Amino acid sequence: MFEGMTEEPQVLIVDDVSHTRAFVRDMLREMGITRVMEAQDGAEALTKLNKYGAQLIICDHMMESMTGLELLEQLKRYCRLSAIPVLMVSGCGDVPVVDAALELGAADYLVKPISFNLFRRKIHNLIGRRAACSV
Repeated sequence: MFEGMTEEPQVLIVDDVSHTRAFVRDMLREMGITRVMEAQDGAEALTKLNKYGAQLIICDHMMESMTGLELLEQLKRYCRLSAIPVLMVSGCGDVPVVDAALELGAADYLVKPISFNLFRRKIHNLIGRRAACSV
């Protein structure tokens, strides 16, 4: 379990590619995180977040209907949602995009392909930081 948390964290994966969502979900399961929701775009993500909440969002940048940057902008409009850490995981590693994501509030940014060890470390840091803030 994650230190400082009384229950398993709820994670939302946002990516328009189903096999990428499955890959991320499998890595989370390997880490012991089974409370995972999926959304294929930003609009679906906002609906699920408003209904169920989450302790972490893992989001792609390059999506058709709403990019990851646009989702970050939308999250800032909702006080409750803006506090959820967002880990951007994308094939786009362009410095202006990474900088924009961080400026819009992403907690961190990983460029695909990602290693499991780095992914696990980032997830533990983000969820652990959130747990420490809510104590």
